[in-house]
Amino acid sequence: MAGFTLIEKIIKKHTDASDEDVYPGNIVWINLDIVTARDYAGPQVIDLFLENYPGSKTFDSDKIIFTPDCYPYGNDPKHVKDQEKIRVFAKEHDIQVTDLGSGIGSHLLFRRGLSKPGEIAFGADSHYNILGALGILGQGAGDVMLAFAFKTGKSWIKIPETVKVKLEGKYTWPTTSKDLALYVLKQLHEYGITGKAVEFYGDVISELTIEDRVTLCSLITEASGMIGFVPADEVTAEYYKQFNIEIDLLTGDEAANYTSELTINIDNLGLYVACPPHPHNVKPIEEVVGTPINSIIIGSCTNGSASDIHQAAKILKGYQISSEVRFGIVPATREDFVEINLDGDMTIILEAGGNFFGAGCSTCAKGQYGLTGGVTAVTLTTGNRNTQGKIGPADVYLASPVVAAATAIEGKIAKPIIRDD
Repeated sequence: MAGFTLIEKIIKKHTDASDEDVYPGNIVWINLDIVTARDYAGPQVIDLFLENYPGSKTFDSDKIIFTPDCYPYGNDPKHVKDQEKIRVFAKEHDIQVTDLGSGIGSHLLFRRGLSKPGEIAFGADSHYNILGALGILGQGAGDVMLAFAFKTGKSWIKIPETVKVKLEGKYTWPTTSKDLALYVLKQLHEYGITGKAVEFYGDVISELTIEDRVTLCSLITEASGMIGFVPADEVTAEYYKQFNIEIDLLTGDEAANYTSELTINIDNLGLYVACPPHPHNVKPIEEVVGTPINSIIIGSCTNGSASDIHQAAKILKGYQISSEVRFGIVPATREDFVEINLDGDMTIILEAGGNFFGAGCSTCAKGQYGLTGGVTAVTLTTGNRNTQGKIGPADVYLASPVVAAATAIEGKIAKPIIRDD
């Protein structure tokens, strides 16, 4: 008998449908473990809930969280009113609000132990699938679906085909998980994973930190995939010990019905940059070295962790940022902000001429922190999007925090200078 992929196993545990109904292409109803909404879509979700379920309570206030993370304090009057609507509704329904300055909603779910491997989480975020880095089935959902989920705790899901990807080989610093993610994105985009789930395997996986795995999975959306999974392992289990949470080490079955299997050789991987106008337009850094850059942002759900910021500080220590560059940092969560303050990285970056914004989303959409480019000012960001018009009219490049820091010093795309210290 054929086994089940990781996503099929998770769905099996969350549906009343029979095992025979869990197969690619079928649509089943699922019970959700957690539902979140942010300040981007949260107000619309509230309006739909009040319109369609007047006088009703939510299905379970303990399983709903509002996570304002898109728009900074005082961004404009509309967003201030939207955020107020969230707080008022949350208070009336006894729902938790992480609120501005706490950080990116999807990151808070694992940074605070609010969701664990094997669970299903829905939220208003096209990059919610980064939760697959911890073996969580995270999915972005539209306003109508979320309003329905607020009321019922349920949603439907079309079971995807799954591609099994083996990463073969290893790489060394200054190559980072962002270079890995960009290279894998290029390969998967060419291979074709539209609407599919991906499971990552290979010896290198056990050497990736949780933050590395998040970076890897964060670019699945840009390859048009549904979700990327790093099956929960000993690294994941060790991470959840801080919350006194024991987890199941779920993986896909060897006999699972994978739509295909792909091996990607990452041995001695170099440095990579995603060039305009698409994230999958990935090139070795050698092809773009010397490109003038005016604005640099380290942040986003892809590379806003303390470990990402530490990589930048390691390069910037003892140097000054070019006067031609505006350089900003947007930590992913408050926890990351505290960590870089305690370990001295914040001071290093400030002394180099960098700036800090509040914790939250960045360089992904209009109204967020970090959109400091212009019609002619070229941006380099550690984010996941560079599609023209999405975050600004000028060219946008994507790269690792290491490359971002080296570029900030030179004022043009540059390789990092490796020092013994």
